[in-house]
Amino acid sequence: MKCLFSFFLLSLISTITSANSEKCLPLDPKKLEAPVTKAMCFTTTFHSGSLGKKVEFDVIVPPGFTNKNSTLYPYAIFLHGRGGDKDSLAYTDGVEILNDVVAKGAQPFLIFAPSGGNNYWMNGAISKVRTADMVTKDFVAHIEKAWPVYRNNPDMRALFGISMGGNGALQLGLSNPKEFSTVMSFSPVFRTPKEIWTPGSNSNEPKEDYYSYGVGKDFEARSARHICQRLKKPGSDRCLPFKNYRLEMGSTDAFLKTTPDTKLFIEELAKAHPEFEIGIKDCDQKAVCDTHKDCNSHAGSYWVCRMPYAMTWISEQFKKDLPRSN
Repeated sequence: MKCLFSFFLLSLISTITSANSEKCLPLDPKKLEAPVTKAMCFTTTFHSGSLGKKVEFDVIVPPGFTNKNSTLYPYAIFLHGRGGDKDSLAYTDGVEILNDVVAKGAQPFLIFAPSGGNNYWMNGAISKVRTADMVTKDFVAHIEKAWPVYRNNPDMRALFGISMGGNGALQLGLSNPKEFSTVMSFSPVFRTPKEIWTPGSNSNEPKEDYYSYGVGKDFEARSARHICQRLKKPGSDRCLPFKNYRLEMGSTDAFLKTTPDTKLFIEELAKAHPEFEIGIKDCDQKAVCDTHKDCNSHAGSYWVCRMPYAMTWISEQFKKDLPRSN
């Protein structure tokens, strides 16, 4: 399994060759005094009380954005995958895609992408690293204090992520149903206790999963499947508390076979929630697949291909719930 993760990480890095330094600039508020003509990415930090340290994050602002007027914006928080960081969305053409989506008439929104390490976006059972609290408490509070966004309005917040971040978006959303109305998961990987390394075992699974999930009741408290199970009402298979949810995974994603519960859980969610788009969704851009034969696998080429649809969908959810006063 470690080899798989190394391969996927290398695939992501090799797929996107642009240096992030050319896409994300150190945050300078003066650069945002006049409306920007195209989407831009800036890098900065905030202090997380839950982690007891500064956390780096990128913010992508849409074309037309300025910090000098009274316009408020919806916003989305992007959660990166294993081995990624705040720059992962920029690496997957996130800046250019947001620019194109808004230029075509979509509702403008801001995207915030923190660095979360390899902690599965949860409060670690063994490590005690409170990554979930960093996102849902500290980061949300910072964003709504420091940026011109809607405050205390779950309809104007979204969570989305890839791989580990796709899992993280779902489990954070399930654990905080009153905080986020819109959630999207790209290529989430859902594990069972059998796929978690434990001390003394001969497992080749990544050790950080154990430090995040733990075992027994600790695992059940953090597993998206188990959280979903607890949210079900008697006699019902429905568990998703969101207004809007979407899950996409490429048909040749290796984790559909190597972590069997991934495929099973996705199928169960799709059956229980036919109102949402949940399931296999392949890349439909011939140019991408001609260049990258792994265009429907667990790789950057797949996420680049599908990201325009994701951002358009997120924008549509914001637009339909936009407060009339804006």
